[in-house]
Amino acid sequence: MVEGLAGPDGVRIRYAQPQDADIVADLVKTAGDDMESGHVEALAQGRCGTWMLDALSGAGLAPPLARAAASGDLLTAAAAMSLPLVAQDRNGQVLGGLLCVPSGAVTAMVMKLPGPNGHALMSMMKYAKIKAVAVREDARGRGISTALLKRCIQIYWQLDYMLLFGEFETCRMLGPYYRRHGFTVLDPQDTIDVGTLLTGVLMRLGAGPGETFFHRWRGPIR
Repeated sequence: MVEGLAGPDGVRIRYAQPQDADIVADLVKTAGDDMESGHVEALAQGRCGTWMLDALSGAGLAPPLARAAASGDLLTAAAAMSLPLVAQDRNGQVLGGLLCVPSGAVTAMVMKLPGPNGHALMSMMKYAKIKAVAVREDARGRGISTALLKRCIQIYWQLDYMLLFGEFETCRMLGPYYRRHGFTVLDPQDTIDVGTLLTGVLMRLGAGPGETFFHRWRGPIR
């Protein structure tokens, strides 16, 4: 993944590198979102997604996450468990990017439950939020966003995650795009249960005002 895997039209999908931090942040903004300063800093310092890369090489996510939790440093863990991908053309130009992160909203909900925080840590290893998929305007229509999203899904399913989800501004009408890639797009006000599978407690998750929620479970899980 560091060197990149073949994508459409001579593009390679690779892991974002420190020098890509500003480009990725700008691309995320074009997708109608902002990249948190902590993620920009982590990417610029080579700390964003490092645990995910290790996991793809066979290391487990649980040991470093448990150590981070014990030291009270879940923000560092969130950056290390993010997935920053870019699409690069033959000339080395970054044409698109994707950022997927552990869900702060789900973790916060689970942390409110009484008892140890094991379920919250499990949520970080099983649920992930697609924060943004973006392609430069002059490179659209070439299948680059599809290649980025496809690689993202492959990586998370390979690492045994159970749920990918996200939201977009309703006015952007991206529902058909996500449906083509196997996601369920909810109607306004609809939610999904993200708690019962992890904790046995019903917890509803959906989009905020003006947003549309989309999600995809791995395999037969619902």
